[in-house]
Amino acid sequence: MKSAHTSDQNSTVTMDRKSVTENEWFFMLDGIFNTINHTMIGVVCIYTSWLCWINGFENLYTWHVFLTLIGYHLLMAEGIVLLYSGNGWTQKLTHSHKRTVHWLIEVVGCTCCVVGIALEIYFRQSTNRRHFSSTHSIVGLISLVFLALTLVNGLMALFAADLRKRIRPIYSKLSHYLTGTVCYVLGMVAIVLAYEKKIYHQNTITKGITMMTVFTIAVTVLSMVGVVKTMYNQFKTLAK
Repeated sequence: MKSAHTSDQNSTVTMDRKSVTENEWFFMLDGIFNTINHTMIGVVCIYTSWLCWINGFENLYTWHVFLTLIGYHLLMAEGIVLLYSGNGWTQKLTHSHKRTVHWLIEVVGCTCCVVGIALEIYFRQSTNRRHFSSTHSIVGLISLVFLALTLVNGLMALFAADLRKRIRPIYSKLSHYLTGTVCYVLGMVAIVLAYEKKIYHQNTITKGITMMTVFTIAVTVLSMVGVVKTMYNQFKTLAK
């Protein structure tokens, strides 16, 4: 009996060690992919900022490219990943602090996107060009609509505790996640489509455009990992 009890203890210890080892590998891979994601965000933003400098900031279209890229590719992406437990630079922040930083970054990012799109509309209006005549512009417009929805239900999610008598907090938060996801993904799709524009082809080589396309798609996928996990858990909660 004693031998059997000792055997069970050894088996339990072995399983615990295996579990710890698996968790260590998971956190290590999580950290690696998180670092790669931040690196790709930085590379695309710096590279495109350089192309905008070459194209000239005296052009309104240059500001459209620059502001929407900073809004979607940098600020929105960082605002999303900072809530993820595997994100390096926010791991030591409390949930309350993360939420505050998230709001600040996303508000600035949304402002950049709105101003950038508004400048392009003004530019086309002043030069008598057609509005929303390409797939890029249509996708960007739809993203702008979801951006407005995200801000509205984001306020609901922020004050979910105060509104719990009217709506369950999980509904307002899930709604915010869903519209925010659509807004962000469509914005990044619009950026990928923009890589076919003259500002890129005239100022860089094909390999540079390919690099930015691959990096932007990868950033979109990696940035959504934490949000997808959160929404999955919330849907499981609702299903109970």
